[in-house]
Amino acid sequence: MGFFGIASKEASALVEGLYTRSEVPGKIISKSYGLIYYTKKGIAGDITKEIDKIFQNLLNIAKEKGANAVINVRMMTGSYQQQGSGWEVTYITVYGEAVVLEDK
Repeated sequence: MGFFGIASKEASALVEGLYTRSEVPGKIISKSYGLIYYTKKGIAGDITKEIDKIFQNLLNIAKEKGANAVINVRMMTGSYQQQGSGWEVTYITVYGEAVVLEDK
């Protein structure tokens, strides 16, 4: 099961235009803009309240480059100690390949 919560060979998206697979059924990749990413720092509490916005920001970055979708979407989380403060800063990074998808 992927992080979009769907265990299937079909391409499904929680946010339309973001896909965890490298191929989207019925579509072809006509142009690639390469790897893009979005990082949100200082995440505290329930990530489910923020996740839609985080993925939408990734798609917005792709659209600014001229893409209409992001494939091979992945998510990475972590934390680090803020220098001298003793506080842990938590972050989430989402990334993937910005592409133009067209109907076959």
